[in-house]
Amino acid sequence: MSSGSDTSSGIDTATGTGTTGRGAAGGGAATRPTAGKSGEAAGAGEGVLPFGCPAALAEPPGLAGLRERGGLARLPTAAGDRAWLVTGHADVRALCGDPRIGKSHPDPARAPRLWDAALLGPETNHATAVADHRRWRSTLTEAFGARRVERLRPRLQASFDALLGALLDTGPPAELCADLARPFALGVICDFIGIPAEQRDAFAAWSDRVRRVPDPGGTADAAERRDLDRTIGELLDRRRHAPADDLLTELAARADRPDAAQTGTLRPDELPHTLSGLLLAGYETVATRLPYGLLYLLADPAARTALAADPGLAPAAVEEVMRLAVPGGSWMPRYARTDLEYGGSRIAAGDLVVFSFQSANRDQRVFPDPGALDLGRTPNPHLAFGHGKFFCLGAGLARLELRIAYETLFRRLPELRLDCAPEEVRVDGASVTGGLRTLPVNWGRPTDR
Repeated sequence: MSSGSDTSSGIDTATGTGTTGRGAAGGGAATRPTAGKSGEAAGAGEGVLPFGCPAALAEPPGLAGLRERGGLARLPTAAGDRAWLVTGHADVRALCGDPRIGKSHPDPARAPRLWDAALLGPETNHATAVADHRRWRSTLTEAFGARRVERLRPRLQASFDALLGALLDTGPPAELCADLARPFALGVICDFIGIPAEQRDAFAAWSDRVRRVPDPGGTADAAERRDLDRTIGELLDRRRHAPADDLLTELAARADRPDAAQTGTLRPDELPHTLSGLLLAGYETVATRLPYGLLYLLADPAARTALAADPGLAPAAVEEVMRLAVPGGSWMPRYARTDLEYGGSRIAAGDLVVFSFQSANRDQRVFPDPGALDLGRTPNPHLAFGHGKFFCLGAGLARLELRIAYETLFRRLPELRLDCAPEEVRVDGASVTGGLRTLPVNWGRPTDR
């Protein structure tokens, strides 16, 4: 889950995120700050960001060469702007932790963009962004604490068992994206936040629409986001009158306390956008990563056999899946808050800086044989959940969901296998956050224990 910290999915859930597409603001032809000449030639001929992923198990072409070359690359983007691409593990770590890099832009409507979409756009709260981010993390850190997440284990296990039981009753073959991964991820995050059961299909449909590759100007998904924020606001009001054991109730109560301003919690008007972002991030991350990781595991007979024989390998499998299986390429767009120099590149205030976590997680200077799935990889300092101030608060919840899924699947279905060749599995190129179109599987006789 990329809760608020733009990890694997790059979803922005913090306060102040702009929801107006740049095209709607008329900023597409505006003059933007330009960086110095250093690094301009690094990306010559390397293509346009974000790079496409032609095969599910392959790294997008161009990343390996840029990573090996080192430093930052200055590249054009799909929105017609230019960005600094960060590919090396050490560089991603360093710049993620650099206070001069942030989510906001002083002129959001005219900010350089990775693509024309309100999704992943710059925050509009440039003057207060640092303080706002601090309040955001302070408010939500307790909600995603390790003890609270662990208490969810029985509920998550029961949910997964019910979905898998329905698949077993139907019998093979099955399609795991639509029939298992998506409903599991949706149920978990909706239960956690407090989305009523009768509204969940509508929220899933909203998520699918807002993640589609946008039309020029990015105005459609902006309207969708405003509609979702309004609906979340209505649920918050409902919880104020009828409290429940969920995040909606908890955050509404904290925001409404007389000392809320003094304690640095999020304001009532900030909650709808924050919670809609959490919903999108929590759903999308697990819904895409779970089947993507299964593809890697099922395409590797040794890994599949080992995990089926020893469910205790599931935690290591989760970490290796997070490192290696990256739906959509894991592009995180950020902005320079001030002029800075890094690795010989002169970055100007307002420049777009794009982190490639997929590239960083395949850096051979950190990961021996980086393209291989290695369930014994130790240590495994992957950056799939971000780093520093951009580290994902929902990492513990996402890890628990994936661990339950992989432990249970390979225990109940030790003969689980792909129902097609690995190279026939297609990436969902119509989504800005990627994922697989489908994951067809088959199995032999299941075991109950």
